Amino acid sequence: MIQMAIAMHGLPKADLLRLAGGAGTSATVGRLCAAERSKHILLLHTVIAEAESRFPEAHAALELADAWEFLSRVQRCAPATVADVLQMPQLGAWAVGCLFRMEHTDADSTALRADLAQVGAFAAVAGLRAGVAFDLPVAPVDGRLVLPGLGPLSTSVRGPCRLLYSGGKLELVTGGTTVPVTPPRPITVAVQHAGLTWEVDIDFSTPSLDCFRHRRLETVDRAEAREWSERIAGAWRILAVHHRSDAESMSVSVRTLVPLEADGRGSTVAATSASAFGAIATTLPSDDLVLAETLVHEFQHLKLCSVLDLLPLVDSVPGGLFYAPWRDDPRPPGALLHGVYAYLGVTGFWRTQRWHLSPGQALRGHAEFVRRRAETLAAAEDLLASGRLTAEGRRFVGEASRRLRAWERDPVPEEARRLGLNASLEHRAVWEVRHVAVSPDTVRRLVGHWTARRRPRPSDWSGAPHRVRPAARSGPRIRERLLTLRYVDPRRFRELLETEGPVGGGGLGLGAADAALLRGDLDAAAAGYREEIRRHPAAPEAWAGLVLAMDGRSDPAAALLRRRVPLVSALYAAIRASGGAADPLELAGWLAGRASDGRTP
Repeated sequence: MIQMAIAMHGLPKADLLRLAGGAGTSATVGRLCAAERSKHILLLHTVIAEAESRFPEAHAALELADAWEFLSRVQRCAPATVADVLQMPQLGAWAVGCLFRMEHTDADSTALRADLAQVGAFAAVAGLRAGVAFDLPVAPVDGRLVLPGLGPLSTSVRGPCRLLYSGGKLELVTGGTTVPVTPPRPITVAVQHAGLTWEVDIDFSTPSLDCFRHRRLETVDRAEAREWSERIAGAWRILAVHHRSDAESMSVSVRTLVPLEADGRGSTVAATSASAFGAIATTLPSDDLVLAETLVHEFQHLKLCSVLDLLPLVDSVPGGLFYAPWRDDPRPPGALLHGVYAYLGVTGFWRTQRWHLSPGQALRGHAEFVRRRAETLAAAEDLLASGRLTAEGRRFVGEASRRLRAWERDPVPEEARRLGLNASLEHRAVWEVRHVAVSPDTVRRLVGHWTARRRPRPSDWSGAPHRVRPAARSGPRIRERLLTLRYVDPRRFRELLETEGPVGGGGLGLGAADAALLRGDLDAAAAGYREEIRRHPAAPEAWAGLVLAMDGRSDPAAALLRRRVPLVSALYAAIRASGGAADPLELAGWLAGRASDGRTP
């Protein structure tokens, strides 16, 4: 049997704090890798034991016990090779999926046997890499026989078969016919820069890596493969020179990239999976810098997945939804924790990278840093105040919060600060109007005060309870994209805005208020948004636009609107529904206890 000398894996406090700060040494990440390898051993053992218990005929026909014993034999002569196979993300993803599928079926079937036959496929990979002869049953998936992490065999296979390997020759036995086959070779990109090497496989074919909720690319031509290699090399140059700690840790743990199909909108789509430690899935990013940022972002998710296998950081109580600045939908605490940790890494990336960009890109770097710093810190503070973290979770998020607060002392050019925080404010305001439901009792009480022309006391609304509505995610929003484009690519932003004309209605589909806002005519924008709100009292986009148009003014109405836009919008809608009349800014000034200063139309 494979030696099950699996010690209780833990995470020393010093390692937890280093990881919580966003990095962690390669030695710390190496300990996470060892824990994941032990998890994979247990998963593989559980698959075989479960098959023997529930599907004994399939277990016997596929010779699963023999495959296990073969792995044990290879381990004795090539322990490093077997350790490498056992740590494959393909194995973890397959084992978790296989156990799930066994749990949800009671019948032996061709599909189940093809799934279980992957035990033989992984054993064959170990034998090929170690040069140890074998005779193992395998089965195709969707008409293709794929050796995980290596690639598909060139010969088409329709049913159960056997793989034989001896004397350096690989043969496929199917239907009484023996066919010599060439062992597949993985597409490996080996990049070296500044004395640091990263070897990563590009996996287009292993079925178990269909676990990222995005469509995987099935194949690429030579030109596309070269483009992937060049992009990986360019991203590695950035990481190896300017983000050394991340690069060193990545080089010992991230072993597979899974290409995803483009989403058709030109944005980068990337993902990781808790069951596939060591794999990052992504579309081909537009440039080396985007891939470098993407790798840092997704690597943070991988590290946190492994930490969560060792320590619970969030309680198991269901319920609770929170604002996540990087998502349009409300998120549960566990998902918010993942976002905080991922964007802690992204913030650190831009904190350093902004000083190493060309003059044309510097604005982007500074704005990304200040935006992600503010957003991630706010989300971390929300988690700390949520009461949903375990003791280790409070320690972990508290350390992340301390790191972000220390970064608040870092200088940022004023234009970058304004543009980055403006884009952040727009996203939050839209989300709050869409998802935050103010207590109906509070709204009714305030409507009564408004109708009676009484000034409300802050106690009438300041502690008003609310709930988060799990509304459906919205589609792409052009204003949000343009606010980001202002600092990502100012030249392109100006070109697009010129197509709109002075009052919008051009190819971008901007309204007059949005066009005025993006051109910097804030008075015209405020007037336009107030008119939009008059026509559509509950429109999140119009309310958020008004928040932006009023941002930075000393008017008490503007300050309250920014802090309490869900309350103002809910109260306005209720007044209008009751047949009353109100102006959004007048209403905000009334809640603030003072009238608007009159500088807005």
